[in-house]
Amino acid sequence: MAGESKRKSVVEDRSNGRPQLDGGHDMANGVYTNGNSAITTESQSNTLAAMDSLVGQLPPEIEHITYGYLPFSKLITRLVQDTFNGLTDVITDMSDLQVPQSNHHAPHNHLNSLPNGIATGNSSQANFQKKLRMLDFAQDRRSQFIKILVLSQWSRQAEAIGKVIDLRVWLDGQRRIYDDAANWTGELKRILAPRKMLNPDLKTALEALSLGKASWLPDLGYIPPKPLSPQQLLKALRNINTLLSIRLNLHEIIPPPFRDFSISSGRARFRVPEEFEIELSIADEDPSKQLYFIDFRFLFSPSLSEIPQGGLRDQIEGRTNHVLGKEGLSGCFDFLHDLVLTHKLTVLRQQAYEMLRGHWSEHLKVESAHRSLVVQYWLHRPGGKNWVEIGIKSGRRTVGARSSTNQGVPYIALRWFRDGKEIADVKIKLELGVLSMEGILKRVIAGHTTFILKETSKKLREGLLYSKRALSLLRASSVDEPTECSLSVQLTTEKSVEITQEPISGAFALQPTSPLHTYNERILNTLSKPATDAASRIMNLRCVAAVEEIEELARFFGWTRLKTLTPNQDTMKRLFPPDTLNIRFFRRTAWMSCWALAFTSSMTGDFWWMTETQDSVTTGGKVDPMSRPGLVLQTAYKVHVEVLKYSIMKPTYSLLAHVERIAAGMISQYVDIRYLTQEGIPHVVRPSRASGVKSRSATLYLRFKPGEAPKALQSPRRMSIPWANEIIKFTYHGLDAASNSAIHVASVLMPSRVPNIKSLMSAMDPSIAFHPSAITFSIRLLSPLGQPTIPQLLAKLKSIERLIRFLSIIKQYHLHCSAISLSHLEFDYATVSYPLSATIHFPVGAPMHISFPTGNVHLRIQDYLTSLLNDERGLQHMTSILLITLPLMRAFFDIDAMHAKSEKTFILPRSAEWYQIRYKSPNGLFDIKMRQRRDTMMWHVKDLDASRTNMPVAEGMKKGEGWWSIKGGWIASADGVEDLMRRIDEVFRGGGWGDGSADAGEGDGHEIVVLD
Repeated sequence: MAGESKRKSVVEDRSNGRPQLDGGHDMANGVYTNGNSAITTESQSNTLAAMDSLVGQLPPEIEHITYGYLPFSKLITRLVQDTFNGLTDVITDMSDLQVPQSNHHAPHNHLNSLPNGIATGNSSQANFQKKLRMLDFAQDRRSQFIKILVLSQWSRQAEAIGKVIDLRVWLDGQRRIYDDAANWTGELKRILAPRKMLNPDLKTALEALSLGKASWLPDLGYIPPKPLSPQQLLKALRNINTLLSIRLNLHEIIPPPFRDFSISSGRARFRVPEEFEIELSIADEDPSKQLYFIDFRFLFSPSLSEIPQGGLRDQIEGRTNHVLGKEGLSGCFDFLHDLVLTHKLTVLRQQAYEMLRGHWSEHLKVESAHRSLVVQYWLHRPGGKNWVEIGIKSGRRTVGARSSTNQGVPYIALRWFRDGKEIADVKIKLELGVLSMEGILKRVIAGHTTFILKETSKKLREGLLYSKRALSLLRASSVDEPTECSLSVQLTTEKSVEITQEPISGAFALQPTSPLHTYNERILNTLSKPATDAASRIMNLRCVAAVEEIEELARFFGWTRLKTLTPNQDTMKRLFPPDTLNIRFFRRTAWMSCWALAFTSSMTGDFWWMTETQDSVTTGGKVDPMSRPGLVLQTAYKVHVEVLKYSIMKPTYSLLAHVERIAAGMISQYVDIRYLTQEGIPHVVRPSRASGVKSRSATLYLRFKPGEAPKALQSPRRMSIPWANEIIKFTYHGLDAASNSAIHVASVLMPSRVPNIKSLMSAMDPSIAFHPSAITFSIRLLSPLGQPTIPQLLAKLKSIERLIRFLSIIKQYHLHCSAISLSHLEFDYATVSYPLSATIHFPVGAPMHISFPTGNVHLRIQDYLTSLLNDERGLQHMTSILLITLPLMRAFFDIDAMHAKSEKTFILPRSAEWYQIRYKSPNGLFDIKMRQRRDTMMWHVKDLDASRTNMPVAEGMKKGEGWWSIKGGWIASADGVEDLMRRIDEVFRGGGWGDGSADAGEGDGHEIVVLD
């Protein structure tokens, strides 16, 4: 019961403005007034159940409005600030009003006082204005503060007022919703009105179909004309043709586009190429009457070949006849021309959207405006935007040239924007006879691709490699098909690349595929301005390809790439051409670490360089802060290799071997020149063709000043080289395969002929070759790469000079040379009794020494002779000593042989000119010294035993062949000393030495000899 009472109350509450569920004034006999059936009892119960379920639910909360609220304190602060500013302005204005001063000395006028005795004060107009200004300001401020007071009273009920505001906003929103619903319903009714199908008139249709007429249609009583015979019909058509011809030629003003017309079958056919064809005729012979529409056809595709009967044809016919009646043929052309242009743009727009839904999706953007179409292509390419704008241009292009009254005819025009800039100097063919948005876009893209490839080709041809056709550069272009546009670039003699651009996305593609091409392809697709920047990328690609070819070949050839050698930009600018784009450094394993080969690649050509490096990052003892750890470049010299023009080389092993030979020669000559400069030896370098080398090399000429020798040839006893000319030719002859050393040949011209020197030199050193005339000879030298050859040459020249000098000395003493070479000289100096020979060794970089074979008598003084050989007097003095001491040495040798077993005799050499011989049992000591007497070398033998000083000379010891006795000793010649020493040994060993007591002090038998 409680639920029923509650339900009834709810229904009663909702009955205002709504249908009552228990029946009411809106229902009559259970049927609604608009004809709908009454709600059944079952439906009523369902509705009540649904409403009962909603009783306990509350409506959604009304949105609380907080936007635009300001704190009350802020309002008071602003009002106070405004009041203060206004009061300041009022005071300023009042100070500007000058009030006249009253005269205090004037007689007092009692009339100026009020009856109550209060003075009226200053009653001037300025004083009145001041008071009025202050009162107005006070009144205005008072009203503002009253408003603040009212707001402060309202603010005490802010919560309730906020709810009222929220409710008001909610009610306004509901009212707007109801208004929008009513407006939408009315608009829907208005839109559907033309599309509403009228109710069929079944009565009239039934009568017309059954009886063939309708009774309600009026009968006007027209008499149908008789049908025309074919002859009459042909005559009528000919008459119409004649009337049309007369009218069009004499009476009508035909616009230029309509001047291509023909008349046949009673109609005039006007044809506008690529647009439309219209047939007109007359309905009256009066020329002032209008022409009438007969037929219309489009002359472009895709379009309707024939316009079918229906609303479209009726609209075209009605509009055309209306225009013909008012504006004639000119108006007809303008209308139909405008219709065709609009229809063409519509067709192109539809095709553009179809492309957008096809494989051009994600790469096109189509925008249509009023009678214009904008298609943006290559959406994802970096850089400026590219688009095509197709629209109707009302320019001044006239159609036909036979009339001077032609006005500008609108036409479909295309505007191409490339990288955001309009391209006005390139005309894109639209082909409006066969509309194809894809074809237009392909022609635009073909022009864009052609422009990029053309600019790239133009920049590439700025380099000598492509401008002089050392490398081929072929560009293929097409007006209609962008896939046929390509640029074939020859990178090296073996590699080429073809550059194309994908028409849909605008991405570059490099063929054939390789990791290098893929990398550069990715970089090309990131360029914002490929027309200007792609050429530099292709240049770098060419250089990298050339370097990679050389690098791969060098690895198999045995060269090592120097990855740690990475010069900075300043070093590159200082040592290499400014257009160098890529560089690689290599080194042969056998080369010194300070030398390397550099291969540079640029658009001028590929070049080889010989470079000198160092392992530290210091330059001149100071640390270079810009240097990186590792090798640092010091110098670089170009290697001139004679290959194809413009330095384009086919990478082969023979090329690398050729470059290695040339570079090795340059390194050798460079270190030689540097050595000559340091030593102060005059020299000059002249280009020449060295034998055995297929490329041009430099010839080095050394010059020794007259009468002087280089420091390496100078000695205290010899200061000139009279056997050789002052000019020496020094040339490079490649590398020695066995030792990997540089081969140099020095050619020397002798001022005079040396007898038998050819046979002597050829026998002693195979590296020396003589000319048949024996006036010039050549020296073949091998030196490790990177080390100067000049010291070796100077040492060789010094050896030759020394050998020739030694030979002349040996010849002076009439000795026989048994073996000759630049390192030693062997000669025989005695043939009597038994042959004796000696060998003089003069190694490079070491002092000379003399050696004797086993059993030679001079072995005991070999060291002393070596010292004499290396002193200032040299070989000549040593040879003279050798020959002078020969008899003495033979005597010593025989004495040693006699006393070998007894060991009672000792020979002590003090020098090559001083000896001592000591005996035991009996004891004795003799001193043998070389003395000079009247430019003759003599031997002075002196007995050093003091006990025998005054004893008489033994029998047979007073005088012999080549010797004689003196007081205290003997004097012997060089040849007589041998006999003297043997006699002394025999006498001393045999005890034949007298005591001499009887003859002591007399001095008989002694000869006085004065020695120098």
